[in-house]
Amino acid sequence: MPLGSLNPTPDPRPKRLRQLGLFGLAIAAALGAGWWWGQRQPSTAAANAQQKTLERSSEKLETKLAAGTASDEEQRQLLRLRLAMGDQPGAIKLLEPLSDQNPDQPSLRLLLADLKSQNDDDAGAERDIRQVLNVQPLHPQALQDYARLQIKLGRQQEVMQQLQASAEAAKGTPEALPIGLLLGDVQQSNGLSAEAIATYKGLAASHPTDPRPLLALALLQHSQGQLEAARVSLQQAKLNSTPVASGVLDQVAAGWAVGRIRQQAPSANAADLKAPVAPAPDPSGELEAGGDGLAGGSGA
Repeated sequence: MPLGSLNPTPDPRPKRLRQLGLFGLAIAAALGAGWWWGQRQPSTAAANAQQKTLERSSEKLETKLAAGTASDEEQRQLLRLRLAMGDQPGAIKLLEPLSDQNPDQPSLRLLLADLKSQNDDDAGAERDIRQVLNVQPLHPQALQDYARLQIKLGRQQEVMQQLQASAEAAKGTPEALPIGLLLGDVQQSNGLSAEAIATYKGLAASHPTDPRPLLALALLQHSQGQLEAARVSLQQAKLNSTPVASGVLDQVAAGWAVGRIRQQAPSANAADLKAPVAPAPDPSGELEAGGDGLAGGSGA
C-alpha cells in the first residue's frame, strides 16, 4: 500500500479533552522551567559573586605585576587567581618567568607544560618537560607527563624505550617503584599484557612491603577475566599493606564482590590476614557465589 494512502487514526478523545491535556502539559512544563530557574538563580548569582571577588583580588596584584614590584609570593597568588578565573593564557604568561626564577621547583615548569598541552602547544609542553628531565632524569612526575604527551602524539614506541631505560637506571633508588609502575601502565595500554605482568611481578619481588605492584597486577588480571588470580593477588597485596591501605583494598574487594577478604581479616589489619590459599576446584565448574561481581572492567 502506498504511504500516501495511509490516513492518520483519529484521536477518539473529544477535542476539548485534548486541548486540556495540552494545556496541562504546558502548565507542567512552565512549572518545571520555573523550578529549574529558581534552582539555577542562586548558583548563578553565587558564581557571579565569586567571579567578582576574584577579579577584585587580582586587580591590585595585576597593577603591582605591571609595575614590576610584585614579589614572588604575590606572583604565585596572582597565578592561583588566574587559574581560578579560567585564564589559562594569562597563567601561562605568568608561569614562563616564574618557572625560570625558580629552577629548583620543577612543579612550576610541569604545570606550565600541562597548560601548554591543554592549549594545543605540544611542542612547547615537550620542551618544558625535557627541561626538567635534563636536570632530574628520574623525576617520576616529569616522566609521567612525558609519557602522557608522547602517547597523545602517537609515539608509543619512543616512550616505551625511554621508560625502560629509566626503570633500569632507577633500580635501587626511591624512584624505582613509581617509574616501574608507570612502565607497567604504558605496557598495558599498548596491549603488552605479558610484559606488564612481568613488570608488576618484578616490582612486587623487589618491593615486598609495598602493596601497589600487586594491586596493579590484580587490576590487570581482573580486566583480563582472570578472576581467581586477581583475588589471590589482591589478598597478597593486603598482606603487605598498612591498616589504612588495607581499607582501600577492602573497597576494591567489595567492588568485586569478594567477601572472602573481609572474612579473613575483619579488623582490616593486614596482620590478621592469612596467606592466600588456592581454592579447591568447584565440582560444578561454576564460580562461587559473588563471582559474577568481577565481570566489570578495571580502571587501571
